[in-house]
Amino acid sequence: MSADTGNAGTVPLFATPFTAVNTGTSREFNARVASLCESQRAGEALHFRSRPDLLESSDPTVGELRQLMLGQATSVVAGLGSLGAAEFGRLQIQARGWCSIVQRNGHVPAQHIPGASWLAVYCAQAGETDAGFTSAGVLRIYERRLESVYRDASTGGLKPPFRFGNHTWTPSPGWMALFPAHLRHEVSVVRSATPLVLVFAMIRFLEQGA
Repeated sequence: MSADTGNAGTVPLFATPFTAVNTGTSREFNARVASLCESQRAGEALHFRSRPDLLESSDPTVGELRQLMLGQATSVVAGLGSLGAAEFGRLQIQARGWCSIVQRNGHVPAQHIPGASWLAVYCAQAGETDAGFTSAGVLRIYERRLESVYRDASTGGLKPPFRFGNHTWTPSPGWMALFPAHLRHEVSVVRSATPLVLVFAMIRFLEQGA
């Protein structure tokens, strides 16, 4: 909105993109990914996190997963930016990834990724949450404005995209979430008999030679 229109207007400031996409993968593929992650696991910790070089493996399943996750991320990010298709296509994509296996009563502690522009989270396995635990095993992205905002009756019921509050996403096999990597997030305590298996990929797009 230009300053010389003479009319008042409201625009969304500091909007944050979040995408959840159904990748359409098969049950057989997700079983392979979950099995691959299980093969990395050592010990009986409620939350196991593999080394951050998972996506660099020569395993064929890893190759399929990497292509899937980066392809989905590229498609989403290209649609959000102002670069033309040819210019965006010349960017070099870099990614590092790891898997997290979260057992019943385990969780992924709050974290953020300062060394990347985007974070993709792919779900390979998820179980049925026990009744009464509606917020269990969800990916929760923290609303940073809540640290200082004064909330009253006028701000508590704002409509999107102005509403305050943390955002939650329930992982489901074959689905992938994508959001800016600097955002603080966690996976809440899992309350299902089946472990939750997620693959995280920190992604950045660089100009050739950078």
